[in-house]
Amino acid sequence: MYSNHMPSILQSGVRFRAYPSAGLGSLLARWIGCQRFIYNGKVNEDRLFAAQRRLEMASGNVEVKTPLDQAYSQFKDRELTPWLYDVPSQILRNGAVRWMNAKQRQLKKLGKAPRRRTRRDFNSVHVTAELFRFVQTAAGPAIELGTKAEPIGRLPFKAHRPFGLPKSIVLREVAGQWFVSFCYGQASNVIPREPHELAYELNALDDETLAGFTLGLDRNVADNCVATSAGEQFHFDPVTVERMRRKEIGAKRYQRRLARTQKGSANRRKLARRLARRQDYATRVRNDFAHRLTYRLVNSEARFFVLEDLKVRNMSRRPKAVKDGRTGKWLRNGANAKAGLNRKILASCWGRIDAFLRYKAAKRNKLVGKVPARNTSRGCSRCGHIHADNRDAGRFVCVRCGFTLHADHNAGINIRTRGIEALRDGAFSVGKPKKRVAFRRKNRSTTGGTPGSCLWSECKT
Repeated sequence: MYSNHMPSILQSGVRFRAYPSAGLGSLLARWIGCQRFIYNGKVNEDRLFAAQRRLEMASGNVEVKTPLDQAYSQFKDRELTPWLYDVPSQILRNGAVRWMNAKQRQLKKLGKAPRRRTRRDFNSVHVTAELFRFVQTAAGPAIELGTKAEPIGRLPFKAHRPFGLPKSIVLREVAGQWFVSFCYGQASNVIPREPHELAYELNALDDETLAGFTLGLDRNVADNCVATSAGEQFHFDPVTVERMRRKEIGAKRYQRRLARTQKGSANRRKLARRLARRQDYATRVRNDFAHRLTYRLVNSEARFFVLEDLKVRNMSRRPKAVKDGRTGKWLRNGANAKAGLNRKILASCWGRIDAFLRYKAAKRNKLVGKVPARNTSRGCSRCGHIHADNRDAGRFVCVRCGFTLHADHNAGINIRTRGIEALRDGAFSVGKPKKRVAFRRKNRSTTGGTPGSCLWSECKT
């Protein structure tokens, strides 16, 4: 039995834009490089141990043991790596911790073996509570980096929402812009329930009430990104679409200029940064659209959201090459047209909408389910007749009963109907086992605060 007097702790994550000074930005970039150096060193060390283990096993020694730890002192040397002594030891330790977390995922069969990283895919630094604390300044909140005995600098950031005090933070540089992200615990009176428990509650409703609480979502690439069974359509703003188009044109221009520059030159780095900013604009716009859309959906009266089970990776694959068996020449396979469709699919952020909707609905104890996508756009939502001639672009006209509706609205109704049928059949009532991995953490008080203790807007003075 649950008690209303024992609130649960829900984990929330935030990402804020940070504004370091030029000197502090260079220092943080050095921290990232040193942490990446330790991470890659542990990867190389693990590969060496694996090779030694294979040699020992090949010679008949089947009980060979190789170390698996977070030690990093072997990478510090006054002559070979003097720069590692210029950063706090906690930064180096966290590099080994990040490698260990990746290694544990491999051992739990949750991921592949850790691999060497570069500046492209390792552009962040993990900072634990010994090296930061939140302060309130006249200009707004900021993070003081370093210890009290050896302060490093103050990092201002823009907090667009209240937040709790974390035990660790991640500082990331993306296209010349800095961001701070972290997770914190927040007390909540909402007791999170499993999907099969939510399905059991929804199954107890009568058909009319369940239909009112169910919302079918049709994701597409044409006029709108998402159409609901209630008749709503969500799409990118035309002004934003035009801006993304201009940014894409500018990115292509910088790509041509970048190809003519000398590798390793300062001009090449400058052009690469400008190119990254233009490419990052579309990513940020799509993330913002997916967040706004899913936030509006989960705050509606609906309690059950139904999506099509779309295999985005399979749908966005390039077509296979086709060779004429008689002449041996390569035939046309529609690769150019398929490439355009792939760009449209990926630009419609289907995967982001799915992922964002799931975690936001879970925080509000709402259910998200998937149904097969076959014939949802060609079937009539009134009589159920399925025919290819029912749909003509964005207009749906049933050839049997004459029912007329917007094609995406009709598809959303079909998705909702299939979701209700699957719910009644018990498709969502059985809990699925999930692979999980837990890491032991020391329970100690830190300068970063205790998760869930208070919100920043409440505890700042």
